[in-house]
Amino acid sequence: MKLIALAFSSLLFFSMPANADDAGAFKAMVALAAKGNAEAQYHVGMMHNNGIGTQQDPKQAFEWFQKSAASSDPLGAYKVGCYYAGQFAGVVTPDSNEALKYKLVAARAGYALAQHDVANHYARQGNPEEALKWWKMAGDQGYPNALFSLSMAYSAGKGTPRDLSLSYAYFKLSKVAPRKNVNEMAGMLSRPELEKAEKLVSEFSPQPTALTLKAKSGVSRAEELLKTAGK
Repeated sequence: MKLIALAFSSLLFFSMPANADDAGAFKAMVALAAKGNAEAQYHVGMMHNNGIGTQQDPKQAFEWFQKSAASSDPLGAYKVGCYYAGQFAGVVTPDSNEALKYKLVAARAGYALAQHDVANHYARQGNPEEALKWWKMAGDQGYPNALFSLSMAYSAGKGTPRDLSLSYAYFKLSKVAPRKNVNEMAGMLSRPELEKAEKLVSEFSPQPTALTLKAKSGVSRAEELLKTAGK
């Protein structure tokens, strides 16, 4: 079951050769999905998406994600949104409005990655206030890219009054930049501003939602789903 773990990461899109365990898991998941189980439909989509237990087939993946979304699975909806956003060109005509519609389903359900994507969409549309709202939701969960985006927003004063203390705090919390850049930014703050920022950093406690945790632990969740179905 080692390779199956890759099937549930929304960041991996390459194909790998199937082995007997993967093929067996795929067959079992398809059987469960065919009965209308929305979560199983999502997992089958991911296995087609990445070529785990079966040949990589983006078109089949999209169809399963559509079924999952229609059955009200937020992660399935997120993946439909990813396809409309341009993942696997040629499967479906890119449509930013459709992408936003489906990703909003997952974002509203609490998925940090979807919240970050939705924020980026609004930022591109020139709606910094709405972008900031969704970056904040994802940032509160500890999503690094959202924390970095919050830092840039507070630094530039986009969608919010400029606040260098908050900008520095989010920059440091994001952990996406080298230490020297963090130190350089700290040097731009007054002592009171730096003290305020460091207090915010020390008190920060990420609160990932159940859906975000579920997405991160996809392989264990998928195995649990198959075990439960087999009882």
